[in-house]
Amino acid sequence: MNSMPRLRSLVMGSLFLHAASLVLAAPAEEPISVTADSGRFEQDAGTGLYRGDVELLQGQRKMLAEEMRLFTRNGELVRVEASGNPVRLSEGKTLSAHANNLVYDIKGRRLVLTGNAFIEHQGNTFEGAKVEYSLDSKRVDASSKGDQRVRLVIPAENQVPGNQPDQNDEADAPATETESQ
Repeated sequence: MNSMPRLRSLVMGSLFLHAASLVLAAPAEEPISVTADSGRFEQDAGTGLYRGDVELLQGQRKMLAEEMRLFTRNGELVRVEASGNPVRLSEGKTLSAHANNLVYDIKGRRLVLTGNAFIEHQGNTFEGAKVEYSLDSKRVDASSKGDQRVRLVIPAENQVPGNQPDQNDEADAPATETESQ
């Protein structure tokens, strides 16, 4: 197996991603790094497809998937679609999510997780067939399908006023375990 085309694809993809440094709304100065078993970027179409143990890193954000598609418009990253068993997303200790599929709308700053969707934010957990999460308003919309019902867990320490962790203080964010993990 000739590794030169694979290496070239990864280098080209990494260069493209570094230029489109707005994934998951991290500060623009944070570079993006994507690694995968294989990758292809079509500059004219503005799309990238990465397969096999895909890992996307930017600052404290990390996304793991079996397959990831990246979409650009005018050289700017506008959408990320990931699938896997499951796709995993984390940002430090304040945000953790997983689902069979994850779509991130960069301009709308919105995550949509489908298929056994789960989000933990500052100790609170949300589960359902579909979970939508706004990064700006921190609003969560969850929906059920079939026998899978929506579930919300608020730990006791988060129910006391003034006891919720500061959004920027990741070291103090409580960890919560649920039945689905």
